[in-house]
Amino acid sequence: MRVHEDTVLRARVRLLSHNERILHGEEGLWVYRTLFTVSPAAYAYKLAFVLREAAEGPRVAHLPHARQALLDEARAACAHIPSHAPAHQAQMWEYPTADLRRIEQQITGARQ
Repeated sequence: MRVHEDTVLRARVRLLSHNERILHGEEGLWVYRTLFTVSPAAYAYKLAFVLREAAEGPRVAHLPHARQALLDEARAACAHIPSHAPAHQAQMWEYPTADLRRIEQQITGARQ
């Protein structure tokens, strides 16, 4: 996917003006999706992280297909995490699997 240079520049400026380690929410999704297209290895972990956050959030709690699409996108981004990345990045999917199952059970239980 080709992203316009102005869009990439806006994403970089937004990221540089952010004081936290990771930019969260819708804005984080936009920034990391944009920057991932030009530098996948550099932004794979952060994109996957905010995608997983979005999948666990209340906006898609009642939309299982949207939640699954976010998780699928996050898994695809994880494939671009470099092998020399810190262990917590490389092992991103080992610990949230149980959490996601718990969330699914909570959602299913709340509907019944």
